[in-house]
Amino acid sequence: MKKLFFAAAAAVIYACGGTPSYTSPSPTTWVDPFIGVEIGNTLPGAMLPFGMVRLSPDVAPPNHTTGYRSDRPIRGFSHNHVSGTGGGARYGNVLVIPETGPLDLFPEPEKQDEYARPGYYSVLLKEHGKEILCELTSTETVGFHRYTFSEPAAQLTADELLRDYASDVKIQGRVLIDASAIINMVEAEPTYNIKSGVEIVSDREIQGYGRFRGGWGGENPYAVYFAARFDRPFDSCGTWKGQVFSADSLCEGVNVGVWFEYVLPQRGEVGLQVAISYVSKEQAWRNLELASGRDFDGVRNAADSIWNNALGLLRVEGGTPELKTVFYTGLYHALTMPSDLGTDGNPGWDSGQRHFWDFYTIWDTYRTVMPLYTLILPERQREIVRCLLDIYDHRGWLPDAWTAGDYAYVQGGSNADVIIADAVVKKLGGFDLEHAYEAVKKNADVISDNPYKYGRELYEYEKYGYLSDNVKNGSSKSLEYAYDDFCVSQVAGALGLEEDKDKYSARSRSWLNLFDPETRFFWAKDTGGNWMSGFSPVFRRPDYWNGPYFYEGTPWNYATYVPHDMQQLIARHGGPDCFKAFLDELFDGGHYEIGNEPGFLTPYLYHYAGRPDCSAERVRVLLNEFRTGRRGLPGQDDSGAMSAWFVFGSMGFFPVAGQDVYLIGTPLFTRSTILLENGRRFTVTAPKTSRKNKYVCSARLNGKKWDRCWFTHSDIASGGELVLDMGPEPSDWGTTLPPPSLDD
Repeated sequence: MKKLFFAAAAAVIYACGGTPSYTSPSPTTWVDPFIGVEIGNTLPGAMLPFGMVRLSPDVAPPNHTTGYRSDRPIRGFSHNHVSGTGGGARYGNVLVIPETGPLDLFPEPEKQDEYARPGYYSVLLKEHGKEILCELTSTETVGFHRYTFSEPAAQLTADELLRDYASDVKIQGRVLIDASAIINMVEAEPTYNIKSGVEIVSDREIQGYGRFRGGWGGENPYAVYFAARFDRPFDSCGTWKGQVFSADSLCEGVNVGVWFEYVLPQRGEVGLQVAISYVSKEQAWRNLELASGRDFDGVRNAADSIWNNALGLLRVEGGTPELKTVFYTGLYHALTMPSDLGTDGNPGWDSGQRHFWDFYTIWDTYRTVMPLYTLILPERQREIVRCLLDIYDHRGWLPDAWTAGDYAYVQGGSNADVIIADAVVKKLGGFDLEHAYEAVKKNADVISDNPYKYGRELYEYEKYGYLSDNVKNGSSKSLEYAYDDFCVSQVAGALGLEEDKDKYSARSRSWLNLFDPETRFFWAKDTGGNWMSGFSPVFRRPDYWNGPYFYEGTPWNYATYVPHDMQQLIARHGGPDCFKAFLDELFDGGHYEIGNEPGFLTPYLYHYAGRPDCSAERVRVLLNEFRTGRRGLPGQDDSGAMSAWFVFGSMGFFPVAGQDVYLIGTPLFTRSTILLENGRRFTVTAPKTSRKNKYVCSARLNGKKWDRCWFTHSDIASGGELVLDMGPEPSDWGTTLPPPSLDD
């Protein structure tokens, strides 16, 4: 009774917009997992950082790639999901369906009092005159469910409310487990259940499996195994296949599952633990046994503690409560993917390396998420680099996307090159440098036999210095290949391979082959070197991910994508003033899109023209597009990439991924503290920052006057403090020494 009361009270407080009052709020207090569930496709359910289990509600189509939508009734709660992604859906496996009425595989209950915080989710479902309080929490590999079946409180008398409900007044509760469940978006890249099986092995325990294929990234067939245990014996049980229900204890095929009925007190509680594994049923049982003896509330409290420790690696002061909510929720989203298979093992091979699924995709995450891990979770980033190299060892190529144990679609270049270069120039360590160079060099030198899944389309790139109109998204890929070559050159340089360094550095200037000096845009050529007809700076097909020339963008979106050679690009525009005017036209003309990754660095490019004040103006406007609410993100979160953009920007600096450069921006908080490795701290202090005071007037780094509008990883890796004096008017600070470029 007390557990139900406190859970319901928390739900009511949250629904009314209240926030619990704490003298020193913990980071999880600020997180609202519902931010971005619409537009951003973020996941509202219960999970741990990088958890293999992501236990979250699913609705019937139409839905988002998370399986969730705010305006649809909840069908049930499944154990694996992605967050923030587009394209076709994946996962949504091992679906648990609580219900009170007739047997129904697709119930449509009314929902109320939805509540979530890191590691916990709850909702009140109403159907057939009954209520089910559904609560979820999780460990890394086990989902914990608690379902409280009851008569609505309004239908009970005062005496009944005070009574111990272990009386002879009973209600019926039912829990189903759908072993064939999937998240299937009607309009794109469907997923299929190949075969599933379930077995009732005792009066409390069940095991099963499902085999699946399809979704974004290709067929990528995989199996998920589960072992489940209720906290009380069921009163009746059985299985189903298709729409046929039986009392059998074993069933295999397509569209199969198990059902369990309970005769409960008038307010009866059913607990369930479900462990999953991508390796075997035996491993699923081992995962379940690791959680043996743990109760729901203990796991929920542990999840809260784990999240507080993770979110506490960044500490911000100042700013409004809403701003802190957006910040910590953004950090929370950035720590949800990839999925750590950890001790569960890798179903593809056994190498002893920690393995991750759902790099979804590196094209999204290399720009913000991976540099964030390097700062606050360097050991996790080392594990990720080793995982990428392990995939290279066993499958032959570094991935750009890796999901369900296989390569998914390449979205741009060979962007694992950028991750490895970023780790090398920042001296992350923890992996074999020569081995890493072997892997990125293969991307640069060997023609891929399947460039839509790995490697590069090198034939034309090497022959012409660009990809022609014959190659889908050839112009944007050419620009990305140029930057990838620069990254390869940096890794070669770290090994002292000067000839290789010079070779790839020179090839990184291939972007010039598609730059049209008359329009000052990148465009497309045929194999004869002739410009394609029909140029427009806003050219884009309705299915813009299919090209023909630029992936998910217009010529405007890619007009500045030369992050390694900005001074050469500025010179081609006629100098800093002309380049500033070009950027002004991009923003003031409404052509900039913060909602997609190719433009993440663009607002900061004024730095290279000696105008960091203009960067501050643009960045402040864009930071305001991140808000609380279910539509609070300006685009798909893309595995936390969008959220990490906000996290960096609000702290007042931004990484140039693949380079040892951070650009100083315009902080929203008076103090931001990063807990670095080995107990060190780096703090950005801006006591006068405000809506009006958005310009840096002067700076000090580690006690020294700092006139540059950028710094390096080595400047902060040992800890220290960046002090920014903010003011309402632009100054000449940071205008004399722009960030490094290719020839520097």
